[in-house]
Amino acid sequence: MTTKDDETGFEDLLRACHDIAEMFPEGVVFIGGIAVYLHAVNNEAAKPFAEFTHDADFYISLADMADLRDLEEVTPNRRLNKHQLIKRGFEFDIYTERHSALIVAYDSVVARAVSYGEFRVACLEHLFALKLEAYRDRCESVKGQKDAKDLVRIALIAGTGNKCFDSNLAAPYLGDQHVTLLQRIAKGPEITAMARGNSKTAKQLRRYFEKIVAEQVRLQKESG
Repeated sequence: MTTKDDETGFEDLLRACHDIAEMFPEGVVFIGGIAVYLHAVNNEAAKPFAEFTHDADFYISLADMADLRDLEEVTPNRRLNKHQLIKRGFEFDIYTERHSALIVAYDSVVARAVSYGEFRVACLEHLFALKLEAYRDRCESVKGQKDAKDLVRIALIAGTGNKCFDSNLAAPYLGDQHVTLLQRIAKGPEITAMARGNSKTAKQLRRYFEKIVAEQVRLQKESG
């Protein structure tokens, strides 16, 4: 259950994200849970399923990263090929153009980014690939459960939005193991948990999710 403190804290996180977006309007694209949230709250069907997050991730250009270092205290995490930043008390994971190990390159993410006001976020297809890779790395953890739910949210947004989900944009980044994980989520408890036990809602969520899974399975078979 979401509390008033959760909502207030998340509003503070959004303000911190706004600060970063305002500093680098062209070079920053938000990814991860914050991007899923922004997609969800801008979709009427998905809005009730939007979930607050307690931190945020973003991709940044090399040029803007140099400027960010001058403006903020940025800490490298060389093991994970990222940097970290604390702003307004919130932790940000920063992935830099050409230096990141994320499966979708910065240039590709920027080229397809979607804007919601001042925020630029990864498109649903790239976000789906990034979230699925994150789930692969931590599927047995609590964060992995959140990743699974975010993947279902993306499927709901894709199935009820104005723009069709282009599976061909996600497919190049996914392999057989990713497809197996998608099938695991389709049969797992996360969809029922999101539906809060409502069988009709769970059936609808599962239908949207299985549509994307089926398309990824087809594309994997075609690619050999």
